[in-house]
Amino acid sequence: MPAKIPKPDRAKLAHIAELFRVFSEPTRLAILQALRSRAMSVNELVDLLETSQANVSKQLKTLHEADLLHREQRGNQVFYAIKEQMVFELCEIVCDKLNRTARANAEMVFQI
Repeated sequence: MPAKIPKPDRAKLAHIAELFRVFSEPTRLAILQALRSRAMSVNELVDLLETSQANVSKQLKTLHEADLLHREQRGNQVFYAIKEQMVFELCEIVCDKLNRTARANAEMVFQI
């Protein structure tokens, strides 16, 4: 008799899906990439990403609420830093998959 498969816990899956949604916006990914090397102020991120302060602040709020970033007030500026290093592990897994797919597609082109 096959092992019984447990029924998925929809509430737990919803929490997992919510965290994955945090990674679904390109500006948020750009912010994470920028913060990989050091903490940065909102103004530095605005200059680097060439987008509006309102957009950067909105995305930072989402990342902070997901508990992925530290926020520190220094004088009249707020600096953000990566709190959860797993974001880079996750990004590496995704990038490895995309690179494998790209290599496979490139190999197919040369086999024609």
